[in-house]
Amino acid sequence: MLDLCKYIIGVDLGGTNLKAGIVGRDGNILYQFSIKTNAHAESQVISHQICELIAGIIKNVRIEKSDILGIGLGSPGLIDKKGETILFSPNLSKWRDIPIKKIISDTFGLPCILENDANAAAWGEKWVGAGKDVSSLVMLTLGTGIGGGIILDNKLWRGINNTAGEIGHMSIQTDGPLCNCGNYGCIEVYASAPGMVRRFRELLESGKASLLKKDEEITAKRINEAAVQGDGASLSIIEETGRYLGIAIVNIIHILNPGAVVLSGGLIGSGELLMRPVKRTIEERVLKASYKDTKILFSQLGTDAGIIGAAGCLLKELEISA
Repeated sequence: MLDLCKYIIGVDLGGTNLKAGIVGRDGNILYQFSIKTNAHAESQVISHQICELIAGIIKNVRIEKSDILGIGLGSPGLIDKKGETILFSPNLSKWRDIPIKKIISDTFGLPCILENDANAAAWGEKWVGAGKDVSSLVMLTLGTGIGGGIILDNKLWRGINNTAGEIGHMSIQTDGPLCNCGNYGCIEVYASAPGMVRRFRELLESGKASLLKKDEEITAKRINEAAVQGDGASLSIIEETGRYLGIAIVNIIHILNPGAVVLSGGLIGSGELLMRPVKRTIEERVLKASYKDTKILFSQLGTDAGIIGAAGCLLKELEISA
């Protein structure tokens, strides 16, 4: 029966956007749609949004329920050991202890799998993206927060409590700024989109000239765009972000020695302006024997990695258990 199903619904819950799509069993997205996430809304509101988005996609694409294999959901934050409940998400302030897997399964009468969003995105890249030629990779998702997904010997590594890969909360400065997680000096404070904006505003306050002005809306995307145009202040922030990421990646390489480290998310929009300081910092600090066979790559799936990976996680889970 399951083998006859043609499609999987992949859902990617982010701190900024909620996205869902119909994914074929070859990893291609046939249709997708997104809405803004209200990061401070009650959990019931966000759960309702997810269900409405899934229902809307099924209706708009006009596919039969019998053609849907199931629903894969990638969510930020910590997930319980059974993979059923979202325990805590630093960037969704009221998203705690939510049994979202049961909510979705009961609403649609379909199998559902719940996976950390960075794990899902990493699996997407391993399945049909930048990491399809390696057996082990680490993926960093650079956006509202910094997530991490770890694949070792072609298997997702979740850790004993299903919480492995929280790379964004690796402390790189013991007395650094307070992070949403409650710790200080996490890489997420420095190299996430809000972290970039905070550091950029500090630079403007110090008197640094820029194409972007203090009284206008400043986003990580606008900083990237200004850097591409040659704006000195923006270039310095991208350079600094690359150094922070490079330090984090050195630690990852020394511990896991993966075949690839994949960078994804909105912050990679500056391309080589970001990649150059990342690689330079790695080469300055890494043990050469650990690094010689590791590739540092940008995502091939881009912002689709979460949707594709969530669908791929469901496909893999059901095929393993079949």
